[in-house]
Amino acid sequence: MYITDAINAQYLLKKYSASSGSNVGRKTFADAKNRLEQESVVEEYKRKHPQDARHVEEQVKAGRAIRRKNGVDGVATEEMSMDEYKAYFHALLDTVPYDPTRVNDQMMLTITDAGWEQMKKDPDYEAWILGYFVEDRSVRNPFYGWGGNGGMFSIEHFGASIEEHHGQGFMKAAPGSKTDEDEESWWTKRHKRSKKLMKEQLERAQKRDTLKKAAVQEAYLRQQYESAQKLHHFLTADVQTSPMKTMPERPDVSMAMTAYNGILDLFGSPGEKGADA
Repeated sequence: MYITDAINAQYLLKKYSASSGSNVGRKTFADAKNRLEQESVVEEYKRKHPQDARHVEEQVKAGRAIRRKNGVDGVATEEMSMDEYKAYFHALLDTVPYDPTRVNDQMMLTITDAGWEQMKKDPDYEAWILGYFVEDRSVRNPFYGWGGNGGMFSIEHFGASIEEHHGQGFMKAAPGSKTDEDEESWWTKRHKRSKKLMKEQLERAQKRDTLKKAAVQEAYLRQQYESAQKLHHFLTADVQTSPMKTMPERPDVSMAMTAYNGILDLFGSPGEKGADA
């Protein structure tokens, strides 16, 4: 892509604008106009695609308006070297404005050697390409200002005829933002948070259930042991002479009972603190 800054563009356009008024320039331009009907790929395209003829003609008119606006409508491009013509064309293209919502757009322009030759000798084809960009850059970006929208990156390719043109565009991320692969939607994040919370609640419920069962089992075993002790003392007539033994502590069950009581203190009962969040 041939790049010119605004200062160089203005200098080049003034230079070619001044030369367009010369007799030689008018003569060469007139000769090119006389051969235009036979050589213009624009006329050929309109004959082949009559359904698009009106649209193409509007684009050509828009391109001619860009030349008139910059005072180079009568420039004899055929007398330029190819390097001069490329500089001249890019200077013209730099004057085509973007819609304010397209300030973040970037473009890569490729033109084949045959395309440059055709543009240089065919004013209407050059005007069509300029008009194409007038139309393209005037389109508003409906997503401008949305989070994560950093404009478009487009690739435009031109050959020696309208049929050879093709372009494609890609959305780019805003500066400093994540890429599309890394960026998660609000709904995705919410779903992940909900799944994590449900998993944590289930684990807490399972722990409470395990500890509760251990506590109930300990109470039942203690009751059975004490009943057996009372029956034993009654049968052996030692009820008044021998103290009743209590069930020895089971380390595993006692620890479970302690942990269960700790869980109850931490979370409380549904009547006191409500259900788990």
